[in-house]
Amino acid sequence: MNSIFGNIDDLYLFFCVVEEGSLVSASKKLKLPISTMSRRLSALESRLNLRLLEKQGRELVATQSGLQAFLAIRSGMENLESTFNQMLSENQEVTGSVKLAIPHNFYRAFVGKVVEEFIRQHPKVHVELALSQESVTPETNRDLLITFDIDNMEGMIARPLFKANHGFFVSPEYLAQCGPITSLDQLEALDWISVDRAQEIPLYCGEEFERLIHIRPKLIVNDINAIASAVERGLGVASLPYRHVSKSMNIVQLLPKYHRSAKQAYLVYRDRKYQPRALTLLVEALLDAVSKLDKGAPVVKGD
Repeated sequence: MNSIFGNIDDLYLFFCVVEEGSLVSASKKLKLPISTMSRRLSALESRLNLRLLEKQGRELVATQSGLQAFLAIRSGMENLESTFNQMLSENQEVTGSVKLAIPHNFYRAFVGKVVEEFIRQHPKVHVELALSQESVTPETNRDLLITFDIDNMEGMIARPLFKANHGFFVSPEYLAQCGPITSLDQLEALDWISVDRAQEIPLYCGEEFERLIHIRPKLIVNDINAIASAVERGLGVASLPYRHVSKSMNIVQLLPKYHRSAKQAYLVYRDRKYQPRALTLLVEALLDAVSKLDKGAPVVKGD
């Protein structure tokens, strides 16, 4: 038999043995007896007149020719596997559970509507929400995180969701006490209200880096809504996202030509390889929702 017809199944057996690292592991994945797999692999080698596998201790490992064959068919097999699973999943009702960890202000704005619509579309999916300002590294393939902080997220997939551009704001009453702010040195010396303990802020003028300013926060609150309220009440200056500043707020902007670097929000999850269909669909729904938002409107009420 000198065509792919009749050989594709056995080539997939060979592919699985090499990918899984052993005949035993491959047999468990495929739910086939080891004896059946050995017989079919031997028959494949005979048809190809090529030694693909050899014994090394108690295991079968790829020969040099086998490794070359594996590398040659790997991409094709993975594509076939992915396409088949996609075709299968499209004809099956989505089930299972996902866990979404996000800051609570994200949920109140756009995420809540996305999750509610997702549940309506997929009634057999259970969604667990963890509303917290703390970033929790996804532990399982059903965990999803929305965060600005991807430090210590090695090995995770982090997909850009949106960017938040900021300006510096105070209340008119606070500005009246301080007097006009016309320089970065004056800005640096104000009472700062921050979302974290960072004491250095890189400042930009347009796209150009200007300098670092060094601050000592007077108040640290890990919630941007609380920070905005504190600014309105005259406690100090803060970097606030433009998307969430409105004319009705009791604030004025300082040195509008300067800004800190934009903050990038990410969707973070584990390897796609074993990702549940429910999580894949939720990720797609969130990305789609962000792409349709009015660019001049808030993405979240505080980011």
